[in-house]
Amino acid sequence: MTIYLDHNAGAPVRPEVRAAIERFLADEGGNPSSVHRAGQRARRALEHARASVARLIGAAPRQIIFTSGGTESNNLAIFGAAKAHSARRRIVSSAIEHSSVLAPLSELESGGFEIVRVVPGRDGRIAPERVVEALDRNTALVTLAMANAEVGTLQELAPVGIAAREAGALFHVDAAQAAGRVRVAVDELGCDLMTLSAHKLGAPAGIGALYVRDPARLAPITVGGAQEGGLRAGTQNLLGALAFGAAAETVERVFEDETARVAAMAERMLARLTAAIPGLRLNGPRAGRIANTLNLTFPGVLGESLLIALDLEGVEVSMGSACAAGAVEPSHVLLAMGLGAAEARSSLRLSLGWNTTGEDVERASEIIVRVWRRVAESEPAPRGEAAEAVR
Repeated sequence: MTIYLDHNAGAPVRPEVRAAIERFLADEGGNPSSVHRAGQRARRALEHARASVARLIGAAPRQIIFTSGGTESNNLAIFGAAKAHSARRRIVSSAIEHSSVLAPLSELESGGFEIVRVVPGRDGRIAPERVVEALDRNTALVTLAMANAEVGTLQELAPVGIAAREAGALFHVDAAQAAGRVRVAVDELGCDLMTLSAHKLGAPAGIGALYVRDPARLAPITVGGAQEGGLRAGTQNLLGALAFGAAAETVERVFEDETARVAAMAERMLARLTAAIPGLRLNGPRAGRIANTLNLTFPGVLGESLLIALDLEGVEVSMGSACAAGAVEPSHVLLAMGLGAAEARSSLRLSLGWNTTGEDVERASEIIVRVWRRVAESEPAPRGEAAEAVR
């Protein structure tokens, strides 16, 4: 039986979401932009889903723009802000953002924008005062993740929102990993834009959303239709939106119990592994992170070798962000946090979620310890920084 510990890459579909999908498939179709009865029925379903997603972050339904996922939402936020405020040529971000933020920023940089990338501390935390110091009247956008996808560090963002507003800059928060795992309120953060991803919550991949406080301050990057308030042309993914709405409703209903249960399981797993593996290290803070995430440096092994061996034993984990999983380079997040290349290559991410059980934690902990010992004995120990770290 497989034990899935990669919820940060994507959560299995929740039963409530599966039921919503089945109800949709049993109903008649309809385009939400059509004026006949089927179209009106589809529009009502779409707007119900929009309201459910909005409640998850304390937004108004009209401020939710459905997209194909977190990557499109990040692209719309970054390119849309740059296009709408082209007279301002500075964008402030960090060195540990997701690739769907880093790549658009690099493209804008090649086009003449100045990109300021704030470096985090050893715990993955970005000092808000350093972000604030980088702001000026030439700043178009500040874009930061609320929770880091690889190590789970939660950022202090409210001071950044205040400073960005005073500077006249837009503030974009990538909350793809945070929403559903911690309470999120757009007004408390003071953000103008927020990225959400449905498959982190237990809906299928292929649907996401961008919160937009004021549509007049964002330019569309996909044109050809008036859907989604003119900010995202194209017929909406109604099935995906309904699934997203069902996931958001479920998360809201079970939030307190589920987050407490997952946090307790993650702490128990960390304690089991730490007791059995000398030199094991948690990357990121013990407190102030999304509690489901354990990014661990395993001494004496290559992370890729350990990952493959665990997969053969039925435990599924990752080496970091799913969008970078095919890369052979060490994690840019861990390197920016000050880890050496060898340490970063010896690290794996374990992320628990809604369907993780206590039995999963006990079995996975036993398997991980056993497999680590076998891999450590069978392959040469990594040299350099990792070897130094475990002495």
